[in-house]
Amino acid sequence: MSLQLYNSEIDVPTTAAGALLFTENIPDETPNIRFSNYGATDTKIYYLNSAGVEIGCVTLRAGADIILHKRRTYHKFWADGADVRAVAVFQIG
Repeated sequence: MSLQLYNSEIDVPTTAAGALLFTENIPDETPNIRFSNYGATDTKIYYLNSAGVEIGCVTLRAGADIILHKRRTYHKFWADGADVRAVAVFQIG
């Protein structure tokens, strides 16, 4: 599997109020988001709907990466650690 970048890697917000879409809100163009934890401690990634209500969360281990799929273009993410960065990607192959 390879990844096609949708945009550039950026810092993940650290509050629910600052949660980001990471993509444009274009229907039928809902890519995956690759999260990387560059810190020395585990952190949580939170997945929110358009109203800011938590859909779910997952622990991202220190030094690890994870790819999460956005079900809707208007859904948002935030992390409880400042060392997390993310980039929207499309999976190829």
